[in-house]
Amino acid sequence: MSTSKKIGFAITGLLMLAGLVAWGIQVKEGLVLTNMRNSYTWGLYVAGLAFFVGNAAGGLVLSSMIYLFGVTSLKPFAKIGALCAFANVTAAMLAILPDIGQPIRLYNLVLHPQWRSPLVWDIIVLNLYAALSLLYLYLLMLPDFQGPLKKIALKVDHPKEFSEKWAKRLAPYSLAAAVGIHVITAWIFATQGARDWWNSAVLAPDFVAAALASGTAIVLLVCLLTYGLKDEYTQAYRTMAIFIAVALFTHIFFMYNDFFIHYWYGATEALDVLSITFKKYALAHAFEVVAPLAGVILLLSSNVRKSAGAMMTSCFLIIAGIFVHRFLLMPGAFDRVPLTIAPLGMQNTEFSVPIASGQYEPLMNTFVTEWHYFPSGIEIAIFLGVLAYVGFLIILAIDRLPIVKIEKAQT
Repeated sequence: MSTSKKIGFAITGLLMLAGLVAWGIQVKEGLVLTNMRNSYTWGLYVAGLAFFVGNAAGGLVLSSMIYLFGVTSLKPFAKIGALCAFANVTAAMLAILPDIGQPIRLYNLVLHPQWRSPLVWDIIVLNLYAALSLLYLYLLMLPDFQGPLKKIALKVDHPKEFSEKWAKRLAPYSLAAAVGIHVITAWIFATQGARDWWNSAVLAPDFVAAALASGTAIVLLVCLLTYGLKDEYTQAYRTMAIFIAVALFTHIFFMYNDFFIHYWYGATEALDVLSITFKKYALAHAFEVVAPLAGVILLLSSNVRKSAGAMMTSCFLIIAGIFVHRFLLMPGAFDRVPLTIAPLGMQNTEFSVPIASGQYEPLMNTFVTEWHYFPSGIEIAIFLGVLAYVGFLIILAIDRLPIVKIEKAQT
């Protein structure tokens, strides 16, 4: 095992351990350890769900493109794409566990599912997607199983032809599933009628576009760390850079198209949520736009693509920008309590209805009309633990499974 892999295992292992300890503390003490309250019920955990689901979608889309559209230059990275999809979709399911408080509540979803809730559909689709991405990865690895791994290999006469045939057959379903998991995740937000910030039909296609940008950037990052810069992969890196750029530009168009429509009609609720993003979170919004745009512009430069470090920096900018975008889903919806009353005798006037914050502090008002949220240390530790899980699983799989094409030594 190389030194870099050992360092990767050590860092991700420690972060996972810290996240597990933090989750144990939260399970014992309750969600009161988070900075979410009655008026702000979703935070970093739900943002993490959307972020990891998006990354998972991007991974399998890239793999399915090889067989659906004949993008043969990406073929060496097909297994990495499927691996990133599996790692991220399982991370999405782990990320949402702390948000439900006691894990035993999962039984309620299984035993008493509410079929009108997109959350139930999301759980079903995420599990099916995890199984599909794992099956896709298995099929791609099948011709390369050697040694002890032969025990889990299907006994077929021509493994390579079998793998190719079934990868082509599964590719359309993989693409549909990759789009579907993000559409349904978007519906979890868009169907919350009381939250004007999410009540938009464009949310689902915007989710998909942002997902393809960040998911492909993660695959590109893993490929660079695994293969480095080699002439045979130049075209593949260029193809992924173009794909990321198209997806990101589409996402930015959808996002600002929605902002423009909200602003044009000028409803009080719409202007209120826009002001939260453009005033209170102006710096974060600037980062969610400028960082990925800078990353894409760099990736599209042929000179930048001659440097692995510059390309990896570009990928980090794109991934970080999309993550901030996922986080900024929350403030516009929750910073303003969507409960108002019209006082008798006063026309064109509305008062916000205060609700209990869920937190008591001496000399402080326990009723609020807004709540400014930033994740607590417990939330950050748990999220970093899930993020580390993705890295740990990818490193482990690449080290132990035939994910990477082995170069024959020159003699």
